[in-house]
Amino acid sequence: MKINTLLPGQSGLEILCDSYFIENIESFQELMEVYNLYKQNNPEKTIIVTLDDLGQAEYTSVHSTMSNDLDTIEGHDLSGVDKECFENGEHLGYLSTPSEFFILKENFLKQVIDVNFLTACDKGLTIDEDELAILEKINQSPFEFLDKKIILKIVPVKNAYEGVCGFPNGYFSSDLDPFENYALAKHLFEKYGLALFGIGASFLGFTMNRTLDIQEVQELGIDLSNLYDATPELFVKLLEITQEKGYLFLKYVEYLDN
Repeated sequence: MKINTLLPGQSGLEILCDSYFIENIESFQELMEVYNLYKQNNPEKTIIVTLDDLGQAEYTSVHSTMSNDLDTIEGHDLSGVDKECFENGEHLGYLSTPSEFFILKENFLKQVIDVNFLTACDKGLTIDEDELAILEKINQSPFEFLDKKIILKIVPVKNAYEGVCGFPNGYFSSDLDPFENYALAKHLFEKYGLALFGIGASFLGFTMNRTLDIQEVQELGIDLSNLYDATPELFVKLLEITQEKGYLFLKYVEYLDN
């Protein structure tokens, strides 16, 4: 495994928080060991790793950021922003340094005030047998779905669900948007202790910080049935895998393809 500071040419995004480029990971367990190490070393921040299809995930993140005006500088105090963000006294017009992350965060959080888990459920996501099989497979064997290149971001936010600010994703109209992903992640954290740790082109990854009791597992099944417009019984096997493995991967896109 190789871990190096992320360089601009290694990412399709501007680097707005401390980030690292990871290659040659040999197992999902190895990735989680890296995640836990960085989490331990940055207790006041949130660690987010990229998951599946890095190129597509960055592409949709760029467009999601732009379409939701998350990079607008209007109304923000730029006095503490790095000098390199200006040219002839004028801001460059886009966010390009960690000194500007606060702009992205504030723009994001302003737009989640009226968004909650029910909003995400109302998006109209569905799941068929093939997609469910994919979800069960990634929860059983996540390593098969990871991109060979992974970026780890140290996002300067306290709560795990706020990590979406560091990698806003959900661009297509039939997918959950960044704010609905945030609401989903917040709901799962506050109700079940499931902490967002990863965002990909199709999946969100959550790690469990405690074992769920029988009632909680049943309630989680109901929540998933509401999210995907299905019956709770459909998720029994998925939740059995989750209880065994200690993490949960969910899709936030309209359709999963093999």
